[in-house]
Amino acid sequence: MAPEVILLVILWLALTLYVLLGGADFGAGIWEVNLAFQAPEKERSLLQRAIGPVWEANHVFLIFVLVLLFNAFPPAFAALSRALWLPLLLALVGIVFRGAAFAFRSYAVGAVRQQAGWGVAFALASTAAPFFLGAAVGAVAAGNLAVTPRGGFAGNYLIDWISPLALFNGFFTVGVCAYLAAVYLAREATQERDAELADLWRQRALATGVWMGILALAGLVFLATEAPLLWQGFQERAWPLVVVSLVTGFFSLGALWRRNYTASAAGVAATVATVLASWGVAQYPALVLPAITIEGAKAPNAILWAMIGSIAVGALVLLPSLGWLFMIFKRVQRRSPESNNPSSPAW
Repeated sequence: MAPEVILLVILWLALTLYVLLGGADFGAGIWEVNLAFQAPEKERSLLQRAIGPVWEANHVFLIFVLVLLFNAFPPAFAALSRALWLPLLLALVGIVFRGAAFAFRSYAVGAVRQQAGWGVAFALASTAAPFFLGAAVGAVAAGNLAVTPRGGFAGNYLIDWISPLALFNGFFTVGVCAYLAAVYLAREATQERDAELADLWRQRALATGVWMGILALAGLVFLATEAPLLWQGFQERAWPLVVVSLVTGFFSLGALWRRNYTASAAGVAATVATVLASWGVAQYPALVLPAITIEGAKAPNAILWAMIGSIAVGALVLLPSLGWLFMIFKRVQRRSPESNNPSSPAW
């Protein structure tokens, strides 16, 4: 297998993990927006315990995606940095303020106004970050960015990223994060033997999942009308993955209905993975539509193979460490949920 293809598969895996883990964390703040920043303490405590183990570690995958793109496909990185600097900057602001707000709110014990203010900041930043990340992806998918094969950009730096598909994808990404969070939280509440919260999040997950299914069908219409190049790729190559995503999406909803939350989480994970894979397959061999191809943007093979070797060695350290992090926090929660309260000085 060619080294650039191997790295693209690794890129897809990292992006999928970021959506599944980081997206669920964003979803916690999105639900606070939907609950008008006034989630009951019992719900907020569950939210904080669920995202506590890796609430910022998830961004390792986003950083990895950017570093991989920068080193393996420099012209693509340069073009996207020029064309999408504004939505990416706004997403970064959301990520930074989200983390700061979560930390400051956790330690503002007894200061009602401060906790409320940081709660609003956490909720809004958690919604803004996935919206602008999704809008940036939608701008790439639309294929209207005036990028050049060598990584230049000849368009308007402020507004050329804005399109109906980009805005739709921003809202769709927010919905995906909310659905992921609701499914995971239903499972988390079940593991903590809280039937009341499990049923509450199950109802929210079902409502959100049905709504996301409707939006997914609308997204196909957007692709057909707003992204003809990508739509052609879906028709010719990626349609089997679209079918798989539909099947896994219905499976996730069915498992929710039967209160099988582990199966539902697996189903939504498979749905996200196949949607991202179908996007890549549909625009292959283009890396950034319409001008930048994989072959034209890749670094020399010696660099690509060196990166593959480095990633393989790094994965031996990173992946077990993340797995151990999950295990430690989950053990603490099973022994005493209060011991993982973010208001505790040891947290």
